[in-house]
Amino acid sequence: MARERSQVLILTQDFDPTVDPVVRSLDERGARVVRIDLGYFPRRLTLTASDFDGGHRRLRHRDGRIDRELDLDALSGVWYRRPTSFDFGEEMTEAEREFARNEALIGVGGILRSTDCLWVNRPDLDAVADLKPYQLTLARKAGMRVPRTLLTNDPDEVARLLDRGEHRLVHKSLSGGVVHHPGASPSGLFTTVVGAETREHVERVRHTVCQFQEYVEKAHEVRLTVIGDTYFPVTIDSQSDDRTRVDWRAEPEVRYGDYRPLPDRVVEQTRELLDGLGLVYAAVDFIVTPEGEHVFLEVNTNGQFMWMQNDLGLPMTDRIADLLAEGGAFRRGEVRQVGY
Repeated sequence: MARERSQVLILTQDFDPTVDPVVRSLDERGARVVRIDLGYFPRRLTLTASDFDGGHRRLRHRDGRIDRELDLDALSGVWYRRPTSFDFGEEMTEAEREFARNEALIGVGGILRSTDCLWVNRPDLDAVADLKPYQLTLARKAGMRVPRTLLTNDPDEVARLLDRGEHRLVHKSLSGGVVHHPGASPSGLFTTVVGAETREHVERVRHTVCQFQEYVEKAHEVRLTVIGDTYFPVTIDSQSDDRTRVDWRAEPEVRYGDYRPLPDRVVEQTRELLDGLGLVYAAVDFIVTPEGEHVFLEVNTNGQFMWMQNDLGLPMTDRIADLLAEGGAFRRGEVRQVGY
């Protein structure tokens, strides 16, 4: 149950249907919810931190019809979902906007970071946790198996690995694989098996850091959604369709397998990894080999979950609402796995 008069701040863009059911769940718990976008700053949103007159930290949203004020020191929880960036308008010169943006990053970030409440997740921790090579390093330290990986912008390194011919390789984006073309809808860059074309175009590697990994044979895959100490492991039957054997995201309709709880060892390894990353919420992807071994792929710090809740009836929004309404510093405890 929510504590008395719990207050929750949700930072996200105007259109974010994932937030709506969480807001309803918080309303049912008697929590006060303020949902805003950081894109409202500075023209419709003010933040103040003052040591004068007894001290206060406040957020105020003014928008013609709306005038809301929030005591930041009274917050139980903040859900840092998907806010847009600050909007300074056209009144300033480019140099002035750049200066104002730098000041706002430090000022707004510092005021919000100073709140003594639960964050799902703190954006500074998200920024570090999103570094995929760092994830792989921590996963290895936690005892997980991870695919052997080459990260480089040196074409010679890739050529040497291809010449050895010892491993089937895949190329995988580090940043999610979304490419934004001007005037067109975003396109996805899926994980792909490396073929002869990589040798032919290997010089292109020098343009940015590229990630190549050994291909790991799969029996199935697991998308694990972690919400506090509640784990929702969902089996993805990626191998029953040729189109999804390498990357299950290649088809919009997800094929699920039967519920399989994670082995205790994988649960403990995941706890250690998320402790190292400082995350309260995470979406973790695993391959499960034909021998039953779990192979860590990556952590998505803000992964979508409503598709699984809708398809499988999992109570994910309720668990997020519970965390935000209860508030307080998050301390990792005993894990409870939820099936379907």
